[in-house]
Amino acid sequence: MDANLQPVYDGVMQSRDPEDLFGSEDVVLPATLLLGFLARKYDGFKAITSQKYLNLEDASAAADADAQLEVLYARAQARVRNYVYGIDGRDRLKPAYATRSFEVGNNRYYLGRKLFEGDDVAIYEAFMERDGAHIGEVVIKVARDASFNDAIRAEVRNLDILHSAEVPQWKHLPLIMDRFQSAGRAGIVQRKMSGHSLAQVRRHRVHAHGVDQKHMVWMLTRALSALGYAHSQGLVHGALNPDRLIVQPRSHNALIVGWSSAAYRPATTGERIKPPFGEFSAPEVRDAAEIGPWSDIYSLGKLMIWLLGGNHVTNEFPPGIEPPLQRFILSLVTESYLARPADAWALHEQHNRIKDRLWKRKYLHFDMS
Repeated sequence: MDANLQPVYDGVMQSRDPEDLFGSEDVVLPATLLLGFLARKYDGFKAITSQKYLNLEDASAAADADAQLEVLYARAQARVRNYVYGIDGRDRLKPAYATRSFEVGNNRYYLGRKLFEGDDVAIYEAFMERDGAHIGEVVIKVARDASFNDAIRAEVRNLDILHSAEVPQWKHLPLIMDRFQSAGRAGIVQRKMSGHSLAQVRRHRVHAHGVDQKHMVWMLTRALSALGYAHSQGLVHGALNPDRLIVQPRSHNALIVGWSSAAYRPATTGERIKPPFGEFSAPEVRDAAEIGPWSDIYSLGKLMIWLLGGNHVTNEFPPGIEPPLQRFILSLVTESYLARPADAWALHEQHNRIKDRLWKRKYLHFDMS
């Protein structure tokens, strides 16, 4: 078979799902951006399958691959428009343990085990079907009773604000797929996010004494990107902690979750971060002083010191951390918010310059096995 056709033919014909062919990097992007990504991949394959081949065997193989490519591309586009492209558990049967179910419009959700129960909300694993077709795994978040509906409503409002603009930073944020009421309790369905919280990372045997600084830097880069966007939309998270920053080892992505306590344009609305406050909270959050983007930057800096295996209370780093990185992170955790940086976008660029001076860019496997 033609040397260029062979790998394309094999890839197309062996792909069960569109994601097998076009790829899926554990990200959620706006439909327009993801469709553009798919179109570029499709065009590359199409350039090979649509050629005129003189060899009859090659011509037949190209025709078969071209027909299957069209099927996979159409399925990929449909999944993107429904925000289920790359979803975990796609096309699998619902798990046997998921026996309870409920409907929201054309969607049916089968509840699995409880993942978390807090003071105000409970979170469940679940499986989604749409019009009888198996879609994949999702997460259900529901108020524990009607008196806690405000927590769900706040998360809906804040995530709606964050998704009001179509930007690449969607990949750093939770995505709401559905909203519902159950026995007076407000609930939402979110796309399941693969990955590990920083708390889980530090409990892992490889990272128990701290994450290598060359891995910390990509996590910090992604978090600054997410915060830069959130702040541009007027939201201050205010409650970053090791459970609310999720990293995805394979794609080197990071997500920020837990937006129900965030404040929207606090300087003009007077909104405050909702308690409880934790050890990573900025002083002004705890002391009811002036909060803003600088508050999230403080918490992120403290998280990075802790992630490296340092002492986030005293701001001491473990041995071997590059001095420019230490100076950069220490600038984030100045006690006075008046002396602290407030522009996460500018910090993102500054941090990238420091990284590039220290090391050549290279993909490093992050071990969570």
